[in-house]
Amino acid sequence: MYERIQSPGTDQDNLWEKGCSDGWYDHSKSSSLRTFGRWWPRSLIAHIGLELFMYMIAYYIIHLVYREALNDDQKGEFSALVIYFSSNLSPVGRDLAFLLGFYVKQLVGRWWDQYRSLPWPDKLPLLTHALVNYDEEKSMKFSKTINRYAMLSYVLCLRRISKAIQKMFPTNQSLTDAKLATPKELSIIESQGDLGRIWWVPISWAMTMVRKSKEEKTVNSDQKILIAALVEFQSKLEKVDTYDHVVFPPVYRQVVTFAVYIYFGLSLIGEQELINTPEILPYFPAFLVLKFIFFFGWLEVAEAIENPFGDDEDDFQICHLISRHIWAIGTSIKQHPGPPEFNNDEDNEGDSEAKLEHVSVNLGTERKFKSETRA
Repeated sequence: MYERIQSPGTDQDNLWEKGCSDGWYDHSKSSSLRTFGRWWPRSLIAHIGLELFMYMIAYYIIHLVYREALNDDQKGEFSALVIYFSSNLSPVGRDLAFLLGFYVKQLVGRWWDQYRSLPWPDKLPLLTHALVNYDEEKSMKFSKTINRYAMLSYVLCLRRISKAIQKMFPTNQSLTDAKLATPKELSIIESQGDLGRIWWVPISWAMTMVRKSKEEKTVNSDQKILIAALVEFQSKLEKVDTYDHVVFPPVYRQVVTFAVYIYFGLSLIGEQELINTPEILPYFPAFLVLKFIFFFGWLEVAEAIENPFGDDEDDFQICHLISRHIWAIGTSIKQHPGPPEFNNDEDNEGDSEAKLEHVSVNLGTERKFKSETRA
């Protein structure tokens, strides 16, 4: 998949041959490659199955001690304690449901906003098709360089945040191996500071190229459209970078986690089945199990999406997304001859003349028929 990007190439143009869309689209829900091996790590059982098993062991240990190890007086005291905990835990459970639901809602909103902030570079090659004459070599080089600088800024910005991209590009040398940057460009950026902090430098270079494009007659007009697209691209990367600085308050998660664990710790006593109490499902706390699945399931959801730039299966597939972007840009650049009818101008001219002649003959025949009919 995206390993193709990491392999060294022979020239700069090789970058656009390294992208691949398979990894990104194989993770879509419409993909036919969904298997049990891919589903299982993301299932509810895999996330909380072990915790539920250990919790039930603790529950039955207390239950056996209550039934077999206590005398009658101790059983009476324990029964009073169970009733007290049970009556007071019910309102706490409702408050906990609200607290946990609000917490997960905030994390889901933040998670989705972070993904929507990721810029897609597809607009840049489309605009260069409209503004740049690809038949000229310098214009083709201009378009490829603009798109390469955009992807270089993309990688530099996200590499500081994403563990997956750090594995994809572990060193600065890997950027030149992938043909995202030349050794000279990389040395210039390194001389100005940490690459993750000045990720916007390549976009500044792209802006300079756009400014000079009118003088060099690469882009004769409408440079503002290309500038606006680059500004939008940089603004979205800046927003993603901001999410890494403005973190979700850790104390909120600590409060929610503490409340959930304390609630279910007390429920080990408050949900015990008493000897003299008739039960429909003896020896099995069905409603306690359901509450455990609900609450700890939501807590696992929050943990899974709290940092979407990790390297887990539930995180953003950033590496595959980068590979997809490079593939999309390369595919778009290859469309420079235009649609088929633009590639056969001579044939089209002959067809047009034949069509005009055919229309003229038909019009002449129709006029002759109408005059004869009137006569």
